[in-house]
Amino acid sequence: MATQKQVTEPAKPVDPVTEPAKPDRVYDPRKKVRVMDAKTKQVVRRTVPETWLDGRFPNLVETPSQKAGN
Repeated sequence: MATQKQVTEPAKPVDPVTEPAKPDRVYDPRKKVRVMDAKTKQVVRRTVPETWLDGRFPNLVETPSQKAGN
């Protein structure tokens, strides 16, 4: 009969500086959204992947939906 090994060393504390921060929101690369340029206030004509809003393009912001109830 085999005996189980016991862990005698304490667990490493998590260092918040080296650990990557959890994102506030998960962006879906398949979802397309309408955006506008925050500096010029012009709406971009084409829809762009939602992942562009994760910090790659800091000047882009998502435009609110024009549908009723959304």
